[in-house]
Amino acid sequence: MRIWFDADNAPHVLIMRRLTRELEEKGHDVRFTARDRASICELLTLSGIRYSKVGREYGKGKLGKVLGTLGRALSLVRTMRSWKPDVSFGHGSRSLPIASRILGVPTVTMFDYEWVDTTLFNLLCKTILIPSYIDEQRCREARIKLGKVKHYTGLKEEIYIGDLCGDPGELSPLGLREDKVHLLLRPPATQAHYHDSRSLALLSDLMELLGKRPDLQVVFLPRYEDQKEYINPDSKAEFIVPDRAYDGPMLVSAMDLVISGGGTMSREAAALGIPSYSLFTGRLCKVDEALEREGRLVMLRSTGDVRAKVRISKRVEALESSVNKELIELIVRQIIEAA
Repeated sequence: MRIWFDADNAPHVLIMRRLTRELEEKGHDVRFTARDRASICELLTLSGIRYSKVGREYGKGKLGKVLGTLGRALSLVRTMRSWKPDVSFGHGSRSLPIASRILGVPTVTMFDYEWVDTTLFNLLCKTILIPSYIDEQRCREARIKLGKVKHYTGLKEEIYIGDLCGDPGELSPLGLREDKVHLLLRPPATQAHYHDSRSLALLSDLMELLGKRPDLQVVFLPRYEDQKEYINPDSKAEFIVPDRAYDGPMLVSAMDLVISGGGTMSREAAALGIPSYSLFTGRLCKVDEALEREGRLVMLRSTGDVRAKVRISKRVEALESSVNKELIELIVRQIIEAA
């Protein structure tokens, strides 16, 4: 069977990398398309995955995003038409369902933030995979078409988080020192449709707090080039901005704590048992609500929370990593059945 994967954001590479292994072991042929943004192409190359580069960053404006989505969909059609895939799979890619419908290819999507605009997925996808945390009531509130929903147990990060790929020595260019506290910081996604400006106030207060800590090494992962300007050159903490992409789980596993503007890295840390904090101030999703209840994720909702809740110290607990094989099997089965 010919299976088409479309990577539209960096975390999708990690999910699809693991699924590709399972599908290829079953004798299926997997081919990738990738949007040239957020280190997607670098991560695919790092993983040894061949791909066709289709599309790039759309920018901030809503009109630009709409036109970019439609334009990329047409480019995907041109790229994949001759290969004649049997089924396509994406994690929230909006161009993929449009291109798949034009080509007459059934498509499966996953997402774990229910407050996205689900219109395209409801209309064009055959199957919508979402975590069981997003129950039927929340599906109705978020206008997710229940007839297409297949729930899975656990976090999407459990698909791959137990596979700490590569040699930890690959992180040596970062210059991490044993006598320092290691913090991974990912700023908010200021160009995303769900961005809330309050998160920048939290980030400003956080940067002030971190800047007073000479015992701290901060691995700073800007989402966009201009976010490097958030770093104060007079900071007593050492800020490290990687000049290339690294395997996400490997990087997270080397940290004592992780602070993110929301999304995958904060949940990777939670899944590994690493202290995890979120600067996300938008509409909270069911997954993060559950992680907060379980004490695996600390939501920072005000500038006071930054100073009261963030604990900067060396981590002493061992990592908690395991692969959710049942989840992998469920997704693989849904992709094959959709075809």
